[in-house]
Amino acid sequence: MTHIKNNAYFKGRGAQVNTHNRFLKTSYVTEHEEGIDEFMLENSVTQLFEEHPKNIVSNSKSPDLPFSQSMNPYQGCEHGCLYCYARNSHEYYGFSAGLDFERKIIVKRNAAELLETFLNRKGYVPSTIFK
Repeated sequence: MTHIKNNAYFKGRGAQVNTHNRFLKTSYVTEHEEGIDEFMLENSVTQLFEEHPKNIVSNSKSPDLPFSQSMNPYQGCEHGCLYCYARNSHEYYGFSAGLDFERKIIVKRNAAELLETFLNRKGYVPSTIFK
């Protein structure tokens, strides 16, 4: 089996394009003097953005999930698994579910404090929290 080397392939990235964000009415394109519009992407370094949410634990009542609570101290992921269920949620932040999901990571710096507050609330009954 031969392997063809593709220099245009972004090594270490699962997605190779930025998909259109369904929540945005506008999109960016690169216009060339020749009149050819192409998506010219570069494999830029990963950027970290901070968010300070009010809650860190989410509740789910989905019958197909084996857990009812989950938490995530960040949004986005450099692993780049194309099948990841969390990709579409990146669009709520104004980013793409494609390459942006892998190189624009939203960090929730106050995650530990929020989790401690959640676990120490009055009447809390311990249960599994999926990460």
